[in-house]
Amino acid sequence: MTARPRSNAPTTKTSTKTTTARTTPTTAPAAPSTARSATARHRVPVGRFAVAGLACATLALGLSTTGALAGSGPEVPVRATLSSGPGDTPLKSLLAGLPDDVTDAAVVRVSGGGPRAAFTGAAGPVAGDARFPVGSVTKVFTDTLVLGLTAEQGIGIDQPVRWFLPDLVPAAYHGVTIRMLLDHTSDLPRAARVRLGPEALVRASFARDAGGRSGRTPAPGTAQQYNGLNSFLAGVLVERLAGRPYADVLADRILTPLGLTRTGMSAQRDVAWAWAEGGLESTTADLDRFLSALLGGQLLPPAAQRHLFEIPDVPGAPGNTSCPSRTACFSAGGLMRVRLSDGSRVWGKTGSLGGWTSGVFASAEQPRPAAYALRPDAKAGPGAQRDRVFALVDAAL
Repeated sequence: MTARPRSNAPTTKTSTKTTTARTTPTTAPAAPSTARSATARHRVPVGRFAVAGLACATLALGLSTTGALAGSGPEVPVRATLSSGPGDTPLKSLLAGLPDDVTDAAVVRVSGGGPRAAFTGAAGPVAGDARFPVGSVTKVFTDTLVLGLTAEQGIGIDQPVRWFLPDLVPAAYHGVTIRMLLDHTSDLPRAARVRLGPEALVRASFARDAGGRSGRTPAPGTAQQYNGLNSFLAGVLVERLAGRPYADVLADRILTPLGLTRTGMSAQRDVAWAWAEGGLESTTADLDRFLSALLGGQLLPPAAQRHLFEIPDVPGAPGNTSCPSRTACFSAGGLMRVRLSDGSRVWGKTGSLGGWTSGVFASAEQPRPAAYALRPDAKAGPGAQRDRVFALVDAAL
């Protein structure tokens, strides 16, 4: 097991008081066996999730159909470049037909393992090792930092966020816990679309909501609503717990230990503003390595690792289009749980920003990540784009 980096920030002292979790998480069969939390109940997962939900999540996050590929240099039009073993024929066939009127460019990487060989491929004007904005895949990096820091400092994730961020979280949200930030059951207002620093953006979001929905009583822990403000607050929490800037903590605890030399905060203004919520750029190789390490237990201690697979036992909110059929699909580690057409379950995350839609998924039992980035054609409708993501992920995994 790769050694986990330790924060050199002083341990944060907190009250021993805990709050009762309002969600009933479920654990995946592959999660490490640990003692049950005194404030959270667990049961065997029973929900089934379709790949269609993955596609919806990919397209529901503010996808832009314009934007240059980060750090890829001059684009050289190509039909398809493939490198693989004897398997992965459906994926090869899909890429061989690109670009088309739905997808301008695509990069796909599938790790080797078991009976299937490793596969890498690119289609359209993009190289297989291209660096691209990963959008909301950034959230999983952020949530991993939160889980690692809280575990090291003896902080339960069912403790109120306001204990640590009293200057940012209004008193009305005193019942919101760290867990609720991570699994999107906080009932926080939506993040304001303003180009401000993280803490200023958080304050602006609460202020705008107070003006527009005066007298509203928050109901944390009652429904899952995917919300970027959760991740902005999680990023600030990382900085408060570590006593250092988010980017430095990310580099010291994840990027450097795993050798993710092509991953980092974007220098593009249209991407960088998203910060801990969606400001990273990466490559399919780095995303592959990150998810393999995360699911393989290299980044978190066992007590925190189990949170990766805990889905809240609440319905999806009416506006939670990221999950199918009014269900919850995001875990307390920020991962999405998705069922493929063959019934198998995979965990990962999608993201869309800077003209690219991306994602990385793998089975918890046998981590063999599939990482991808697609650039949609400007004239392609949402339905066609969803179908393309569906076909790609199903072919890859």
